[in-house]
Amino acid sequence: MGISLTSLAVLEGAVGVGLSFGLQKIASNFISGVILLLEGQATVGDYVELDGGEAGAIVKTTARSMILETYDGRWIVVPNEDFITTRVVNYSDQGSANRYESDFSVSYDTDTNLVPALVEAAVSKHPEVFNDPFPPDCELRGFGESGINFAAKFWVNGIDDGKNKYTSDVLYHLEHVERKRY
Repeated sequence: MGISLTSLAVLEGAVGVGLSFGLQKIASNFISGVILLLEGQATVGDYVELDGGEAGAIVKTTARSMILETYDGRWIVVPNEDFITTRVVNYSDQGSANRYESDFSVSYDTDTNLVPALVEAAVSKHPEVFNDPFPPDCELRGFGESGINFAAKFWVNGIDDGKNKYTSDVLYHLEHVERKRY
């Protein structure tokens, strides 16, 4: 037919190399998906945050990717390989407890010796706050322009999101204590 077999072999080789580079990512994501499935480190319903800043609840897993839903309703398709090769923070794996902090300040005329005991007692009354692994804690953080800055640290089961407003609830508890004192 007049076609040089040498040039056809070179063309075939170039197509083969191109396909292998293209399929390499697909194969890598598929194998990463199998590893994730076997290890069970990230499952549907978990709230995760990746190194790249992507964060959300896993709503679907596929052979090549996981789909995260953010709090504002966006869906992010994350390749499975990213779950294997980058750092992933899983906030809700196996219903684990998570620690949160609520920053607040008191006026300079407040007796700061009373603040930690009052805050720890108020936070411990919140029905969702745990005493284990650590009870609620209050620490002095610094001195601001208009007040002394503190932080209430506490443990809860779950993540502080749209339906679980733990830090907001704790601040309301603290505000209620402050109003009762004066």
